[in-house]
Amino acid sequence: MTIRKATRDETQRILNYHMAVMKEATMGYVKPSQEKVAELMAPFFNGGGYYLVRSKNNIIHGWVGIVRMIDQNTDEWVGFINEMYVLPYFRNQGIAEKLCKAAFNQLKIEGFNKVHLNVYAGNPAKRLYQKLGFQDVSTLMAKNLDLG
Repeated sequence: MTIRKATRDETQRILNYHMAVMKEATMGYVKPSQEKVAELMAPFFNGGGYYLVRSKNNIIHGWVGIVRMIDQNTDEWVGFINEMYVLPYFRNQGIAEKLCKAAFNQLKIEGFNKVHLNVYAGNPAKRLYQKLGFQDVSTLMAKNLDLG
């Protein structure tokens, strides 16, 4: 099985999973809705983002969304992994790692020297990202205020 750029049909099928992807990836911090999905995906597609997909016999196993963006700290263009997802049935087979490595290779081909991603606290995928060499850059912290 190879990893390649998703077709238009595969991209549409991937988008059909976005409510479930958002719920799982944001660890309950974001309330999934069609409006929120559209709001979060607009910059991805408007910025030229696309998916690399792993499938066999027209069955999608997983995907990684990549796009270019400006690093607000350094003002340099970097590759950005917008989304990484492996369907539950296909997990624990090394697919996520292969998808990440394919994204790295593609971003290198496109001339990028650095890749960023965002991961929510408590997401088990963070272990994979650390294994692949990602390091924490900043931490967004939140506190609920009781305004009685």
